[in-house]
Amino acid sequence: MAEMSRPMQRELLLLTLVACVHLLVCPFTKVEESFNLQATHDILYHRLHLDKYDHHEFPGVVPRTFVGPLIISLLSAPAAFFLSALDVSKFYSQLLVRGCLGLCVIYAFWKFQKEVRKQYGTTVAVFYCWISATQFHLLFYCTRTLPNIFALPIVLLAFTAWMQQKFGTFIWLSALSIIIFRSELSIFLGLMLLSSVVSRRISIFRSLCHAVSAGLVWLALTMSVDSIFWGRLIWPEGEVLWYNIVLNKSSEWGLSFAQPWVTLGKHKAENAIDSARIYKLKNIFQLHIGQNLIYTLLLCSHWLLLIMA
Repeated sequence: MAEMSRPMQRELLLLTLVACVHLLVCPFTKVEESFNLQATHDILYHRLHLDKYDHHEFPGVVPRTFVGPLIISLLSAPAAFFLSALDVSKFYSQLLVRGCLGLCVIYAFWKFQKEVRKQYGTTVAVFYCWISATQFHLLFYCTRTLPNIFALPIVLLAFTAWMQQKFGTFIWLSALSIIIFRSELSIFLGLMLLSSVVSRRISIFRSLCHAVSAGLVWLALTMSVDSIFWGRLIWPEGEVLWYNIVLNKSSEWGLSFAQPWVTLGKHKAENAIDSARIYKLKNIFQLHIGQNLIYTLLLCSHWLLLIMA
């Protein structure tokens, strides 16, 4: 057991170090990160003085949830209070907050990798870790306070539960990420659930019981928390969904006609490369890495891309 845990500890350390390097080399943020970062700042420093919160003056195009910033604030609060007591610049509090978010992502990624190791062997898990560590996107963005990144740890844990065939846990985690953080995930995670229902690994009745219960619980949570911060009855992700899908107003914010097709082509190329990597690893090492799982994930991701485009 000790011999098995040492490589896993090295891989965890590698992911953490690479994420820290990205954070320190590029410590500043962009506009898409501003709401969550400012909300975290206000929770840490203004606390119960809600009238001082930045979102009253700069609400953004659509309202966003405070659930993610609240969780990150709770995790980083002890260290942030210590830095504040020493009169250290808030710049370092920003690094602290983003570092906590990155650790949440890496923890979820590590749990997912452990399940990959368990089901498909050490070689696949090691290559999965090194490919993820040497690519740019995951470990650069894991410390970025974007809605996608707040949803990412939950989605990774949902993936882990799905691989373990713990479909009740998968549905609850999926509902959490969809209702509170990113409603578009309903396409991807919904297709994964549908594949499990079609293959009779979970019944329709059981799926509905979990889905309805989880939906009501997480909807009540986000509405309770966010209504306090926004000062009105609100479901932020519901308003985002209404604005983008029903009103179709996202095109008013900097998108040209050609951009969706350029983006579609770019992501299709990336998906093709990722698919090729999977099959190349399988052929080189002659690994039986669960073709049904691979096919299902690829099919769901391509349908998500097609629908969103």
